[in-house]
Amino acid sequence: MTDIIPNDFSYLEQYNNYTAQPEFWKEVLVQLNKDLGNEHAIGVADEMLKGDNVAEIVVLALQKYLPEITPQLSEVLYRIDIGEKHIASLKGMPVDIYYRCMAEIILKRIIQKVITRKAYSGKKIE
Repeated sequence: MTDIIPNDFSYLEQYNNYTAQPEFWKEVLVQLNKDLGNEHAIGVADEMLKGDNVAEIVVLALQKYLPEITPQLSEVLYRIDIGEKHIASLKGMPVDIYYRCMAEIILKRIIQKVITRKAYSGKKIE
């Protein structure tokens, strides 16, 4: 997983065939909530799962949620499979930037998980 540049979702361009579909984002949210250990942790209204700003909407919701689970954050990051080098690279950052970058790293990893699962299961998004 490459480094995250805050507010840069250009890595999503390679997944346009997926990210353009609301069903894909629903799967991302299900996986994200599963990994967070709370099926209602991050909720986004169905009508918000369309358009170019879905990743930003999810990141903002996640950024607000992460401070609530700070004591369990290392366990959650392990479950999501975020490498320690990514976590270490955020040390010493201001809190708001830390949670923003962490949210983007988490979303990127969840997207990779969902796409990988689809690639190996042969499922296509309808």
